[in-house]
Amino acid sequence: MPQPADTFAATRPAPTAPVTFSILVPSYNPGDYFGPAIASALRQMSADDEILVQDAGSTDGTQDVIAALAAEDPRVRAVVESDDGQSDALNRALARASGDWVIWLNADDLLIDGALSAIRAAALETPETSVLTGDHQLLRAGGDVVGTFDGKPIEKRTLLRRSTCASFSGSVVMRRDLLEALGGFENDLHCTMDYSLQFRIAAVAPRQRALPVPIGALRFHDASKSANLWRTFLGESFRLRMRYAESGTDRVLGVVGTAEQLASFLVFRIRLTPTYRRLRGALRH
Repeated sequence: MPQPADTFAATRPAPTAPVTFSILVPSYNPGDYFGPAIASALRQMSADDEILVQDAGSTDGTQDVIAALAAEDPRVRAVVESDDGQSDALNRALARASGDWVIWLNADDLLIDGALSAIRAAALETPETSVLTGDHQLLRAGGDVVGTFDGKPIEKRTLLRRSTCASFSGSVVMRRDLLEALGGFENDLHCTMDYSLQFRIAAVAPRQRALPVPIGALRFHDASKSANLWRTFLGESFRLRMRYAESGTDRVLGVVGTAEQLASFLVFRIRLTPTYRRLRGALRH
């Protein structure tokens, strides 16, 4: 059982050097989305930050882009090798990380401008904090913003009841020592390694801080896992809910959350349409 996050906070010295980030980027055939994803991080990184690309052997030209970026910028540290899936890629990148804080950036998503500045300031203001969360944006394939959504504290009841993670994985920033102590990412999961991680975060009850700014942007497109593997998402999520349910009430919340998740998958494409957004906005008013 990992030690409580408060143990890390109690033993961690006050920061005497700049806050540093390791940005983990698992990659396999992301196509034209890869360049914007990396650029969204590089333009706000400091000289001491690093972006760790773990590519599984892309065949769509991404390897050429990786080589060019790494040659231009020493902060881009890339490995191209076969892996056992996204979780394994994340763990391989994590094993190479040296930054104080870890951010997960999928190769088709974006890090929103200003996010690293906000995270850096919060980490310096509250050095006892081990997890920082923020809001996130949902993007259509072309990059236009569907909406901005609030993150939630990473707590077990929230995870059981909600149809998704408490906060979008790209908007959760963790101390590297905590992520390593929690065991990184669960290799047996194909779609919900972020959900599993958040259950383990909740179990050790770290000191968290929510930032009222968007950090990551999730891009929905026809090749994304969300578009094609919703049944896998649903099955893995249900099993995780039942794994961490410790009472009858927990199990009921888990069933409700799974039903809500199923409904959200069935109407997700409708939710991306401008008409739906206008109607939702009108109903809120």
